[in-house]
Amino acid sequence: MKTDKLFNATYSFFIGIGLMFLGILMLIGRKWLYINVINIFIVAIFFLSIKQLINAFIGKEKAKKMNFIRSFINIIFCVVFSIFKNIPLSIVPLMFASYLLLNGIIKIINGIIFFTSKAHGFLSEFFLGFVYLIVSIIVILAPIKNLDAVLVLLGIYILLLGINYMADFISFLIPRHVKDKVKRHIRISLPAIVESIIPYTVLNEINYLVNKEDYDDSIILENKKEEEADIEVFVHISPNGWNRLGHVDVYYNNMVLSYGGYDDASLKFFRLVGDGVVFTSFDKDEYISFCINHSSKTLFAFGLKLTEKQKKSIDSTFNSLFDNLVEWKCPYEVDLLNNDTKKVVRKKKKGTKLVDKEYKDYASNLYKATNVKFYKIKSGRFKKYFAIGNNCSKLADYVVGQSGIDLLKMYGVITPGTYYEYLNREYKKKGSMVISREIYNAKNVKKVNKYDGFSR
Repeated sequence: MKTDKLFNATYSFFIGIGLMFLGILMLIGRKWLYINVINIFIVAIFFLSIKQLINAFIGKEKAKKMNFIRSFINIIFCVVFSIFKNIPLSIVPLMFASYLLLNGIIKIINGIIFFTSKAHGFLSEFFLGFVYLIVSIIVILAPIKNLDAVLVLLGIYILLLGINYMADFISFLIPRHVKDKVKRHIRISLPAIVESIIPYTVLNEINYLVNKEDYDDSIILENKKEEEADIEVFVHISPNGWNRLGHVDVYYNNMVLSYGGYDDASLKFFRLVGDGVVFTSFDKDEYISFCINHSSKTLFAFGLKLTEKQKKSIDSTFNSLFDNLVEWKCPYEVDLLNNDTKKVVRKKKKGTKLVDKEYKDYASNLYKATNVKFYKIKSGRFKKYFAIGNNCSKLADYVVGQSGIDLLKMYGVITPGTYYEYLNREYKKKGSMVISREIYNAKNVKKVNKYDGFSR
């Protein structure tokens, strides 16, 4: 463990120094540096295409055709970028503008959701959203003209990101009681789009490790202290579809609390917006088993140690949340109460047959397999769910934020990847409140009750 701490501290130090140097270099060099980097890149691609062309003539027979095609494409790429030099110069400003545009749209949709739900904060969401939109449109209309300004902003961002890593390096070295006196209220993070894919990248790494013949259980469960966590944050990730972006829920006082758009009938706009639904489960093992077997998920569980004051704050938040809930029944539960879970299948010349109804919605499958209760939110910001805005991460932050981990104020837009990145880095630090990290997947599902299909 001490070796790991030393490695993490050293890693933060060198990454921090490297990013700070790059940020300063970008601020000093700006357009001159940017143009030269592009020119070096074009020259490198040109020499790569020559190498591929040579391989197309003298390489292995099977690879000749592919090498020739790659060489041809790369040469065209170099020629186009050399003749039309404004194209490569526009790439970074347009990427920057696109990111601002996406954030602006998310903020405005969040503002509409908060306004229709009569929740606080809709004015700030609208304001930031329109600021992002205006800046993005200005850059899109004149990417070359605004290149210098964009490079300055990127240079400042990279410099601040480097300083953030250096602060982490210092945090590795100093004891907890000193850190508590000097709290950091600002944290510079990677872009949300980058952080959103972090868990999926880690999932591939974990799958590689656990499938090795010399697989070591120590990568599955790690504890910094010989004590139990008071609250756990589960970050879900799956190799399938949108589940790659992950999900976050919380385990506290022997209860799993999860939030999402679980009412399929209410979902619209490509299933991105719908009624906010909360479910609770008092069987952690059963729930984890369902997640692993039904959705092919891997769960990263981070355990946090709380003070008595933090526990009281979280208790108060839970009480406030549950006062704002009303019970909701999923389609299967409704049919179960109405004794209508069967359907008649008519077959030619063979009469009819009574079979179980098929339920494709996640809520019904979860209810059939586990002991859960569903609720809808009566009012407030979580009344409406928005997959890339007012999502599961926001509710988790609403609860866990009472412990001092208030990611929303640090990041603005948070994703499951944001939570994973933050908690994983906190776990690596000496004396942080994140004391354990556990991985649940198909390889170690023996730790939990085996999932036996949709029997209840």
